[in-house]
Amino acid sequence: MNILVTGAGGLIGSHLVAALHAMGKRVIAASRSKPAELPDVEWHAINFASMTSADAWLPYLREIDVVVNCVGIIREVHEGDFDLLHYAAPVALFAACEQLGRPRVIQISALGSKANASTGYWRSKGRAEDDLRQRNLTATIIRPSLVYGDQGASSTLFLSLATLPLLAMPMAHHALVQPIHIDDLTSVLCKLICTEEEVWCELATVGPRAMSMAAYLSALRDGMKAAPAKVLELPLPVARVAAAIAERHPASALTPESLIMLTESADGSNTADAQAMTSLLGYAPRDPANFTRAEQRYPAVLSWGLPMMRMTLAALWLITAYVSWFCWPQQESMHWLAACGIPAQWQQSSLLAASLTDATIGLALMFCYCRWLWPLQCGLVATYTIILTIFLPEFWLHPFGPLSKNIPLLAIMFVMWRISGATPELAMPLVSVHSPQNSVK
Repeated sequence: MNILVTGAGGLIGSHLVAALHAMGKRVIAASRSKPAELPDVEWHAINFASMTSADAWLPYLREIDVVVNCVGIIREVHEGDFDLLHYAAPVALFAACEQLGRPRVIQISALGSKANASTGYWRSKGRAEDDLRQRNLTATIIRPSLVYGDQGASSTLFLSLATLPLLAMPMAHHALVQPIHIDDLTSVLCKLICTEEEVWCELATVGPRAMSMAAYLSALRDGMKAAPAKVLELPLPVARVAAAIAERHPASALTPESLIMLTESADGSNTADAQAMTSLLGYAPRDPANFTRAEQRYPAVLSWGLPMMRMTLAALWLITAYVSWFCWPQQESMHWLAACGIPAQWQQSSLLAASLTDATIGLALMFCYCRWLWPLQCGLVATYTIILTIFLPEFWLHPFGPLSKNIPLLAIMFVMWRISGATPELAMPLVSVHSPQNSVK
């Protein structure tokens, strides 16, 4: 059996390719770029946005028995991307399959999709479903709910959110989701692909129970054995303003459209009976309480903790620079510099240079990533500490600890240096390109 998987670089596609490959199936994977995993799998670099005619697909469908379309985006980079990637390109793929008259088609859609839906995401998926239904093809439409996978971008975001002590989310206690683990979804897809029966069907691939977003985070938190937390519901008027602002960031998961999807999920219309899933799997889908493990707690906390430490250190340098030059009595600063052996004619320029250095480090930490900033800070703080210990040792006895506080600061800077040396992305601000409603790509 020859299987073409499009969108093979995404969460669902990559897991499906790996599972089929492990089963000994011949898999032809298509995505924008070839992942490093499974180097012996046949890969095609395909820009899905350019595949809007049946003729473009025909060369990739020769000798193919089953086509699985896993391509999906959760927000548009350019206006019209939903229609292009969720409708125009899939319709061209379906037409090519129909023209050849051989392959079966499995279309990964989304729970809640329909042609007259309120959002572009759902509408584009729904229109593709309508086209597939009227074609002379043996097809299966899969509608996943929220998909959990350890390496999925949206799942990583939820793990991070679950470890925050306090969180405000729109529709936190009202929007209902029915999370499914990627392993269960992959198992269902493999069974559908490998079945010898050619049956036209539609299937909602959902977890065993519907729950609110707050309850889902609680389940993830419990699995990680993380500390208790409070999830508040962000009032909708505030959420709408926040979504309009957040939409300006290309990586934001919160947009006006994703907020509409959350709002409309409150009535339970985007949940489904899990009995069909249970029948196909031969067992009940994994409960969200069993999605996570204790060892995931530390990376989840670090995902927001490291950026937070980076930004607070940046603020510390900037505040120090401002206070040193503009707020603190310069006469007293000159007295300290004199005690450290700085000649009178160099004292003001030394104070200015120190303030500018602090400000530069603060801005560099805030707006760019340079690995050498961490050893530079360690060296600078250590130098300040040594000089003041020699010339102004009374600062060690100050009740506010102007020197003793340098000890934990040096420890934090050293740890950040060593972490960023191995994986610099961990010290960058946390962003997500996945919405909380779906994780198809």
